[in-house]
Amino acid sequence: MVIFNKINFVVIVVLFFGIILNILPLSSSLNSIKPPILLLILIYWSLAFPNQINLTYAFVFGLIMDILLIMPLGYNALCFTLTIFLILLYYPQIRLQSHLNKMLSLLVILIPFFLMSTIGNNFLKIDYNLFSVLTSILISIIIWPALFSMLRFIRQKYIS
Repeated sequence: MVIFNKINFVVIVVLFFGIILNILPLSSSLNSIKPPILLLILIYWSLAFPNQINLTYAFVFGLIMDILLIMPLGYNALCFTLTIFLILLYYPQIRLQSHLNKMLSLLVILIPFFLMSTIGNNFLKIDYNLFSVLTSILISIIIWPALFSMLRFIRQKYIS
């Protein structure tokens, strides 16, 4: 069994690009509404390859985000792992849906992520704005079709 194959290489490169996009500094008003690009990329790859891209990827890249953002260790790892668990649980239904229904399914899947993130912020006494959280969810849903198309192009070009 080959552990490091073409799929894993392309996915890891794209996920590291997602990490760079996630830690990119923006103004304070834009930073509060920034969507979790890394999580959206993980969602795409777990939908595309559910047997290879699993909870381990979510946990490891969540830990990397915790270290880079100087968050308590396990904060993003737990949120990412729960979200990818929900994706892997419902991926047969999500994959068969139209693009609009995939966006609505993504909305339903992202609500527990943002809920856990908000509870974690509240527990850790990190200031947050509920309007910013809701705006971040909406931006995530809006950019999903473009991100999906871009990642599908990468998958078809470099993996197939």
